[in-house]
Amino acid sequence: MRIRKVFSYSTCCCLFVLLLLTSCYKDKGNYVYQVPEAPVIQNMDSIYEVFVGDSLIIAPDVKLKGSTADQLKYSWTIHVPPKTSSDTDRHYEGKDLRIVFGLGPRSFTGRFAIENTANGMKYFKDFTLVGKTAFSKGMTVLSQQGDKTVLSFIKPDGLVQPYLFEAVNPGQSLPSAPTQILAVPVAYQPPVASYWIFGKSGTQTGIQVDANDFKVIKTLKDNFFDAPQGALIPNHMFVHPLGVISGIIGDRLYNGTTSTWNEAPTYGMFGQGATGDYSLSPEMVFDYTGTYGPGNYIGFDQVKKQFLRFNLYGDATFFGPDYEVQGNSFDPKNVGMELMHLQQIAAGLCFGYFKGSNDSIYECSMDINFNGPFQFKALSKRPFARQDLISPSTLWAATASQIIFFSNADKVYRYNPINEDFKAVKADFGGKSVTMIKLQDQNTLVVGTEGALYFLDIRTGMDGTLLKKTEGLPGKVIDMAFREQ
Repeated sequence: MRIRKVFSYSTCCCLFVLLLLTSCYKDKGNYVYQVPEAPVIQNMDSIYEVFVGDSLIIAPDVKLKGSTADQLKYSWTIHVPPKTSSDTDRHYEGKDLRIVFGLGPRSFTGRFAIENTANGMKYFKDFTLVGKTAFSKGMTVLSQQGDKTVLSFIKPDGLVQPYLFEAVNPGQSLPSAPTQILAVPVAYQPPVASYWIFGKSGTQTGIQVDANDFKVIKTLKDNFFDAPQGALIPNHMFVHPLGVISGIIGDRLYNGTTSTWNEAPTYGMFGQGATGDYSLSPEMVFDYTGTYGPGNYIGFDQVKKQFLRFNLYGDATFFGPDYEVQGNSFDPKNVGMELMHLQQIAAGLCFGYFKGSNDSIYECSMDINFNGPFQFKALSKRPFARQDLISPSTLWAATASQIIFFSNADKVYRYNPINEDFKAVKADFGGKSVTMIKLQDQNTLVVGTEGALYFLDIRTGMDGTLLKKTEGLPGKVIDMAFREQ
């Protein structure tokens, strides 16, 4: 019985294969296809930059072998990401695109379509439109002229345009005693969308303006779901890569919400802040490179004199001194000194400058593992070698190669903590007090004084030689933001 079953099954399989081969043999269809040639498109780029309000003309030269001009039909589509119900894609007919560009200062994708009406074939070429304004590229400078806060814009050719805020926002004023300007990108995209300007006093201590026209978007108080009682004093604010801000207001840490659509009106607003028993110093480090969560903060409790950990899990979450300590140079959970400045060098390498009970200044270096498990390595503690150069008004900046720059009166010093080498930079600031130092990149340091900006070459061996100088700024420079759309 078993042999007969196998034979019967094999016989069926053979018959099926024979039928299949016979069927294939009888199918004498022609399966060789001739793909029509694609058109050759010339005089058309992949990216077009255009100022809002200017004419945009794209006039491609199209050649399609085997077709005549009257057989070709053309159309254009510009894709407009929806923000409101009225936002729809723009469609145009004709071989050339000739429009007045009014879609706004942002990037748009487009598609050029060619249809051969003789055979129904369609061909497409994609391109990108980058909408620009007069403020799309340059530097925005925050300065203080007497009791007045001023915003100026420096164009790529060096032209200074001062008093922009008053010109476009009549009757409104910027925060007094200005401290910071932050360039905030579009969420998930690099272009700068807005600026936040912060100060210590005034009717409003924080104002957000559109980066393209400097019109007010909202105030710091408007950025709270439920603003806390009393004055809102921003101490140290940061830009979050997802297009929101975070930082210390008063002595509490707040982070803009990113848990909704980035075009929603509530995106970036502050909740109640990180809950916990702490009183933050204005000095803090924000690191966004963690793999166990989208970001981490290291702060310092000015009452308990200890370093604190915050993680960014949608909102800032307080972990306090919940971290593993390695090294015994100092105790990060009980520093016992007043923090003057906390400087991030690169990744987790940081330097802290403290004033001890004897008024001596100490330098503490530390390596913080932001990526988890969370560890705090105390590397060194020593008296700062040039105590005479540090004061409460000292300003700081540092390169990733562990070179620290700091100000003292009308001088800027280059300091290498590895060998404790100090050198005054070569540039001369005309006896004016330094009011800002900031890295433009790892090779360029920008120094601000009364009425001027100095751009210094800080490459190895250059020791801060002057590259260029921009004058004509109102008052003393406090901060600046770079924009390269």
